[in-house]
Amino acid sequence: MKLGNIQAARGEKAYGFFNIGETHGRFPVHIPLHLVVGAGDGPMLVVQAGTSGLEIEPSLILPHVVKELDPAQIKGTLVLVPLMNTSGFEFAQINSAWDDKHLNRLGRGDADGSVSDQLVHHYYQDVIAKAEALVDIRTGSQWSYHHFVGVNNEGDVDGSKALAIALGLPHVVLGKDEDNSMALEAARDGKAVAVAFIGGGPGLRDYRDQDLGRMRNAVLNAMRHLGMLEGELVSDVESVAVIQEHTVITPTGERGFIFMDKRLRGTQVNAGDKLGYVRHPFSGQVLEEITAPRAGVMVHAGASWPVPPEDTVLAILGDLIEEIDIA
Repeated sequence: MKLGNIQAARGEKAYGFFNIGETHGRFPVHIPLHLVVGAGDGPMLVVQAGTSGLEIEPSLILPHVVKELDPAQIKGTLVLVPLMNTSGFEFAQINSAWDDKHLNRLGRGDADGSVSDQLVHHYYQDVIAKAEALVDIRTGSQWSYHHFVGVNNEGDVDGSKALAIALGLPHVVLGKDEDNSMALEAARDGKAVAVAFIGGGPGLRDYRDQDLGRMRNAVLNAMRHLGMLEGELVSDVESVAVIQEHTVITPTGERGFIFMDKRLRGTQVNAGDKLGYVRHPFSGQVLEEITAPRAGVMVHAGASWPVPPEDTVLAILGDLIEEIDIA
């Protein structure tokens, strides 16, 4: 198996940089990539993370997952990208430092576009296009805290749903919003795709072990589900709730500190129930109450920092359609 200049034979691991060229200033543009080629035949699974330069938690655990894997016990190929947006990471920003573009808002990229467009284009064609399944791990950066899996309403929805459930997070949200991401394009190509939102907000400080453990489980469970690895699914929850017809609540534009009631995550709420509030940063006055626009289950996702950007997810409400035992 060869991806760019990274190559591994059956039963081997390899690590290197998937190169796509240089910037105008001759800085190298590349993606760090681990390649694990099993001894037996099987599917190709891509696990990618860190398309935002602030989503750093996956890079703390994913390389260790590679270290613990024995290629002799694996069927198929695992491609693992712990942190895709290296320039954003270097400069502590969401977008690429080269052209100020978000790597997960460029679809399949563009061979004739700017640096980020070219990077996504070559990566999609040479890596994602060859895979049967994709797990895209995202976090809430410093603004939100998440523990759910999204499934796009495109392509092999049943296959993607089954993969998402197998990851072992508390909630699976069907009909994920279109976002012009690589994951959405992969779903349209008929691949099994699960977008796992894990951690963010205070997680790196307060819930690091749980978040990193869930990322590890997500990778290994995806491999078990696809028949690449022997063993039972592992999760720290007993069941996975599948949510449909969801509503995403974002800030209204009222300026101030936003506080959400984290105790409501995973619970049923009624229309009009108070979910949080906006407080004046200097007087302490409550400027606005954030209420549920509809009845539904509060997904394990939402804001956890007082000053989130306007498009931050404050809460997700949806209808519970089934609950599946996982452990």
